Parts: sequence; structure tokens; C-alpha cells
Amino acid sequence: MLKVTLVLALMSLASQATRVDALAAALRPVLPYPGASADGELPEDHSATSKWFVIWPTGPDDTRVVVKANPLHPDTQKAGADAMGQINAAVAAAERRAQAAYDKALEQLRRTGKGAELEVITLDDEGIAGERIDAELEAVIELQPVESISIESSEAPLVDEGRGGAAFSVSVGPNTFLRTTGADRREHFRAAEVRLYFGPVTRPEVTQESDEPRYRVTIAPSADGFAVVIRGNEALVRQIASEADWSRLAEHRLALLRPTKREG
Repeated sequence: MLKVTLVLALMSLASQATRVDALAAALRPVLPYPGASADGELPEDHSATSKWFVIWPTGPDDTRVVVKANPLHPDTQKAGADAMGQINAAVAAAERRAQAAYDKALEQLRRTGKGAELEVITLDDEGIAGERIDAELEAVIELQPVESISIESSEAPLVDEGRGGAAFSVSVGPNTFLRTTGADRREHFRAAEVRLYFGPVTRPEVTQESDEPRYRVTIAPSADGFAVVIRGNEALVRQIASEADWSRLAEHRLALLRPTKREG
């Protein structure tokens, strides 16, 4: 029994490694950018020439390809500088709210002897400008299982027939949304996202969850299927989804399903 379990585990690991390799092969033609430095923060040549650089998977457990904006490139520096003004304004507003809350709590303590909960300033106080610039300076392509998910968005995701070997696609454009319940009722940014489903999968169905800016994408689990999720910079997301060689992933799945030829 132990031997059978070990063999199945090795087969699963080999299948995952092959799938990761197929993902990288599908993406390389559309991502002709340099690789990353050892720390993943700069292009490997430390040059300002390329606007983007890529962090490629290093093993079967690494199921993501990350495209990052080169911080040395003039376009990246300009985008960061433009966003910083809005981020600083959001942080300053958060500091004013925190100071007002502190003054109110102090006055309440003096009057009643009871304190009040104070507002804490966090990185989230960069506001929507911080979320937007984070999305614009990166694109993440990730292998995921086929499963139902929830997406926070002010726009309903669109379901379409897949191309290039994908069975279906679910896409949502970049938008802002405002939660109407809970403690966090600030405006948030939803990055562009495309989900491509491969293998024997049912057509995804999209429904809105109550009155919240949240949608449920329902799809039946599939052991032989998988999804590729592309999220981040809108131009990159659209380009990768439409131009990558997804037939390599489709062919990979077919190869796994083909019976092995027996010798003799």
C-alpha cells in the first residue's frame, strides 16, 4: 500500500511539473522580457532598458509566473511618482481621522471615565490609489484548481467560450467597488482578471451575492481540469489571455490522458 501511495504521489508531482513547464512554454512567446535578479526585485541585467521583467517558476510547487514593472524604467518611475501624490493625500486623511478619533476618545474619557476604541493607521490607508498602482505595475499568471469562487467587483464577470484550447473564460475589467456592510466601507480597486478553464469542465455560471458588489462564479469541480488565472495590469492581462500559446497546455492535458503504450 505504501508503495502504491508513493507511486501515485510521484506521478502527481511529475504531472504538476509537466503542467508548470507547459505554462511557461505557453507564456514565453508573449513575454519576451528579461528574467529576474536573484532577489526578484530587478531585471537580471540590472538595466533600465526593458519596461517589464519576469519571475519564472523554479519547480513543480511554484505554480506562478509573475511579470513585474522594472523600477529603473522611466515609465515605472513616472507612474509611481504620479500615484504617490494620491497615496500621500489618502494617508494624510487617515491620519486626520485617527487624530479626530483620539481627541473624541480623550474627551469621552474625561467626561465618563470610559475609553473608546481608537482607529489604527495601516498600509490599507494608502487607499484606492495604492491598490491601483500595485495592480498596474504587475501581472500574475497562476495555475489553480477548478472550483467555485467569489469576486468582489462593481461589474459582473463575463463568461465566454474559450480559445486556443481553453474550454471557457471568465473575465472582469478593472473597476472600483464599495462594500456596503462590515467595518471596511472604503472604496477599493479591482484589478483586471481573466480565468481560463482547461479540460472537461462545465460552463461557469455568474450570480450576484445579495446586494453586495460581489459575484459568485459557480463551476463543478473537475479532477482532470485546471484553471489559469491572469490578474493585474489590464493591457498585459488582455495581451497574455489573447496571445499566449494555450494549445501547449491543452496538448499537455491530452498527453496525460493518452494510454501508455505497453512493450511486447
